[in-house]
Amino acid sequence: MSNRALLLAGLLLAAAPALAQGTDPADAAPDPALPTPDVELALGLRAVTSLNGNLTGAGSTSTAIDFSDTYLYARPRLALTRFGLRAGALISMTFPDPYVDPGTPLVADANLFLANKWFTLRIGRARLMSRIVPFPTLRDDDLIRYSDAQNPFSDGRSTADHQVGNTLDVNLWASPRHYLDLHAENLPNFVLSPQNYSAFSLNSIGVTLGYKQIPALAPISFLRQVGLGANAYHVRDARQAWLVDVLAGAWLNLLPDPVHRVDWRAQVLYSPGVAGATPDIANGSFRARVISATSSLGYTLRKEMMPTLRAAAVGGYKRYLASGGDQYSVVANVFYALGFATEVGLQYQFQKNSPEVVKLYGEDLQHTIKLVLVSSFETIVNPRFDERDSILNTEGGYLP
Repeated sequence: MSNRALLLAGLLLAAAPALAQGTDPADAAPDPALPTPDVELALGLRAVTSLNGNLTGAGSTSTAIDFSDTYLYARPRLALTRFGLRAGALISMTFPDPYVDPGTPLVADANLFLANKWFTLRIGRARLMSRIVPFPTLRDDDLIRYSDAQNPFSDGRSTADHQVGNTLDVNLWASPRHYLDLHAENLPNFVLSPQNYSAFSLNSIGVTLGYKQIPALAPISFLRQVGLGANAYHVRDARQAWLVDVLAGAWLNLLPDPVHRVDWRAQVLYSPGVAGATPDIANGSFRARVISATSSLGYTLRKEMMPTLRAAAVGGYKRYLASGGDQYSVVANVFYALGFATEVGLQYQFQKNSPEVVKLYGEDLQHTIKLVLVSSFETIVNPRFDERDSILNTEGGYLP
C-alpha cells in the first residue's frame, strides 16, 4: 500500500467518531462569521416626591407625603434583518395616585413592539390614547379630569384607570412629522385589580391624526404638535350603546427662542354621553354629556441647553351639559434645576365644583400646595437607534 493510501486511511479513522456524532448545530462551535444580536438597552427612572398641604372650603386641613407617579423604565431593542425593522419591549412600574391603596405598585407598561421609520406596531399594556398633548403639571393626575378623555367603564377608585390599559396600536408616519394612529384598547373597571379574564376584552377603538415636530427641532419651532382624535366605547348596558368622544389639541412655541422659550398648549374634548348619565356618581360623570377645555402658558429658561427654570399656569374647565353643573381648576407652578437631573419646585392648585357635582367630589372648593423634589435619570447601554422622544416621556410630558 502506498504512503498516500495509508495517509487517507488514517484520516478516515480519525474522523469516524465525529461523523458518528452527526451534524447537530448544538454540537458545533459558534461560527465567528455569523452576526451576534446587538441589543440596545435604555433605562430610566423618574422619582417624584412632594409634601402636600390641602385646605378645603369647609376649613379642614391635611398634610401628606406623596411619591405617586414615580416611574422605573426598561426598554431593550434589537435590529432585525428584514425591512429595516427593530423589535423591542417596554416595561415600566409606578406607584399610582394616592387615593386607593397607597404604595401599591402598578405595571404601567408591558408591551412588545415592531418599528421602522414608517410605522410602529405595539401590543400589550401601555398609556391610553386619551389625550392629544401633555400639560405642564407636576403629575398627570393633577388635571386629568379635564385633560383626558374619561374611562366610561371605571368605577372611579383610581385615576390610573384613565391612563393605563391593554392596547393594540398601529402608528403610521407618512413623514417624520405627520402621523396616523389606530388603536383598539381595553379600558379597565379598576386597573389595579382586574377580576377575571373578561376584564381584558377590547371595548374601545379610536383614531388620531396629527403633526408632531421632531425632538431636535421642537424647542425652536413655532408649531410643536397639533392633532385631532376620536374614540368610541362599547358601553355594555341594556341598550348596548356606543359612546363617542372627540378631541382636538395644539402645542405652539409663541417665543421659539433657544434660551427664553414661551409655549402655549390647548385641548378641547366633547362627548355626547350616554342618555341618563349624571355626575352624581363617578361612573355617571365619566359617561355624562360633557365639554371640557384645558390650556396652559409656560416659560422655560435654558442655560447651556439645559432647562434651568420653568414656570407655568394651567387651567381646566368642564361643563356637564345635561345637568348644568360645572367644575374648574387652576394650577401654577415653578421648577428650578439644581443640576442636570434634579429639580425643586412649588405647585399651587385651586379647584372649584358647582353644587351639582359637590355630591361626587365632597367639597365645593379646595386649595393644594405641593413642595416638590424630582430626580430624573436616563442611560442607554450600547446605543444603536435614533429617538423620537425620551423614555422618560413614555407616561407623561414632564420633561420640557
